[in-house]
Amino acid sequence: MRVLLISHTCQSRSEGQARAAELAQFSDIELRLLVPQRFNHFGVWREAETPVQSHAAQREYSFLAQRVMWPWLGPAQNYLHWYPGLSQVLRDFQPDIIDVWEETWSLASAHACWLRKRILPHSKIVAETEQNLNKRLPPPFGILRRTVLRHADFCVGRSEEAVGVLRSQGYGGPAAAIPNAVNAELFRPLDREKCRRELGIKGFLAGYVGRLVEEKGVMDLVEALPLCHAEVKVCFAGNGPMREALQARAQELGVSERVIFLPHRPLEELPSVMNALDVLVLPSRTTARWKEQFGRVLIEAHACATPVIGSDSGAIPGVVGEGGIIIPEADVQALAKAIETLRAAPETARRMGQSGRAQVEAQYTWARVAERYREIYLQMMRENKFSDA
Repeated sequence: MRVLLISHTCQSRSEGQARAAELAQFSDIELRLLVPQRFNHFGVWREAETPVQSHAAQREYSFLAQRVMWPWLGPAQNYLHWYPGLSQVLRDFQPDIIDVWEETWSLASAHACWLRKRILPHSKIVAETEQNLNKRLPPPFGILRRTVLRHADFCVGRSEEAVGVLRSQGYGGPAAAIPNAVNAELFRPLDREKCRRELGIKGFLAGYVGRLVEEKGVMDLVEALPLCHAEVKVCFAGNGPMREALQARAQELGVSERVIFLPHRPLEELPSVMNALDVLVLPSRTTARWKEQFGRVLIEAHACATPVIGSDSGAIPGVVGEGGIIIPEADVQALAKAIETLRAAPETARRMGQSGRAQVEAQYTWARVAERYREIYLQMMRENKFSDA
């Protein structure tokens, strides 16, 4: 079967191309990947990266990087980008499955549905979403979402909550929750003491990795620090608008010497940071417009056998599983208690880290995720043959 995967995430070798590489390994899938040649990713312009063939890969896939219109439109961000060359791609490749790894309210998703109906009416559309809040969208996004949900043959949500939102928006077709994934060969247990020496850190280290923004609850980590044992330190790895506020609050609380800031690092350098941590903390806070949709840093830490502490925002509890501790959102005392629990019981922390690694191998590798998508593609192919009979 011919599968066309459309995805701006797959611009990046480290972020999305692993999914394409794993899908291509199935002998019954002929894969073509379409990505933007140039795209604005969280405010940063970047060019498409040509895939590098892995030594372990037996089969390659076709890679197309094409110009997109409207890659960035201010308040509309990148949700209105679309491919002028998509109609020709459909005519040339004749895909059986069109998997649009974009939000359901994106113009790229609606455009693919519109072209499918006119050019390849027998092909199947897979739509995807990470949105786990049932909120009203401003024009034109509400119209785009209704269009996609009306024409999609299968919908994938990044969590069960996301699937529930699809249902609440009127989607009645087949759907499944398929999680994010992690490169479990890149993110793996390393020599922890060596990683800590490289960072020049001693003591018990609780860390946060990601953008320093208010909704991630990063201030709670600073607020919890005076309630923890004096050997506990907090590490923030990443950039963002909250950095100065975090530094100022640490100074006010008299704990600035126990707070460490590391700059943003590329994905390939994060395993050493994850291995240096005694616990990764993701204390996200739900807002009127957002709650944690997955928390990929959780499975990156788990892949390194590092235990985690997460708030009960959105999808976090389901991802953490037995690999860590869940605390109520915005509960600084509960956060401090969780940190102290792991500091005082290293064997418990070790067991949680091992459980996290086992969860990754069972559910969150790109190979596992690719298997789930292949099952969906095959199901739609069977249904297509039945309807044609």
